[in-house]
Amino acid sequence: MKSIDKNPFPFFRGKIFLYQPQSHKVSIDLVLFLSKIRGIKRKSLVVDLGAGFGFLSIVIAKKYRVKVIAVEIDEKMIKLLEENIHLNKLNDLIEIVKGDVKKIQNLFPKQFCDVIVTNPPFYPLNYTSKLNPYHFEVWGTLKDFLKASAYLLRDGGYLNILIPCFRLYEAFNLLDKNNLPARFLSFIYPTIEKRAKLSIITSIKNLKGPLECDKPLIINEKNGEYTEEVKNLLESFL
Repeated sequence: MKSIDKNPFPFFRGKIFLYQPQSHKVSIDLVLFLSKIRGIKRKSLVVDLGAGFGFLSIVIAKKYRVKVIAVEIDEKMIKLLEENIHLNKLNDLIEIVKGDVKKIQNLFPKQFCDVIVTNPPFYPLNYTSKLNPYHFEVWGTLKDFLKASAYLLRDGGYLNILIPCFRLYEAFNLLDKNNLPARFLSFIYPTIEKRAKLSIITSIKNLKGPLECDKPLIINEKNGEYTEEVKNLLESFL
């Protein structure tokens, strides 16, 4: 793949290393997302839908020592995913499945897993004519990812999803239609003075209840430095 960092980048004080594309690198948003993932227990089977080059899969496997199925369709990302899993010595915990979320029934049986994590493409196709397939819904829409999640999860299983705030209304409607009632909600703010850009939703399949909103997650101080919460996550999450 062209435009790949020549040397693997260290995360969490060197506890994991990743090769990543220069145009699609890990952002701090994913670290905050990881801090809010719910439902993982000692024997959980986790599916990472749209795993990319493996950041979420690798951190979850490393932290919780659980089995993770990394589902990805793009050949370039799969190659990086394989390299990153091997680099971090997690071949025993992470399995790669190449496939299309729109045809999830061809890959797995119903009610296959306990937990899903997913960071689907943020933007619909009609937002621009210059499509980056990792940021826009080239291979699957939000509807496709949520329908696949409903198919895969056992009753009482947890869906954890990171989406932009402007898609919350759409997401809540789709979650309800797929029997994935939202139970926890967090917002990610660039700074305390700016509006939230991203949101983290946790749903529990077929388990309705009140929606709990967490305190805000703020990335930067006014001077541009990371907040203490972000610094602590980078230092001690793994």
